[in-house]
Amino acid sequence: MLSGPKGTEQSSVAPCSICGRIEASFDLPGPTEKFCWGCSADLATILALTAEINAAKLAGAGTDELLSELSDISSRMLQRSQSADLGQ
Repeated sequence: MLSGPKGTEQSSVAPCSICGRIEASFDLPGPTEKFCWGCSADLATILALTAEINAAKLAGAGTDELLSELSDISSRMLQRSQSADLGQ
């Protein structure tokens, strides 16, 4: 069992807020939801890509590659979420 908040023995195993998998969960700064390893990595990447896209737009730079990567990750997360809804 993993340690929870200071001095507690709460398990850090919880269903992922995106895909529903029950495994070790991770907290990202800001959201209060719990995420599995794959979803937390994808969500963190989406947040970073969004910031980079906004910065590129402000600088007048191209964003096609960044938008393509964002689309790929978003599709993967959607597929993972839909698989969880179908119980797969």
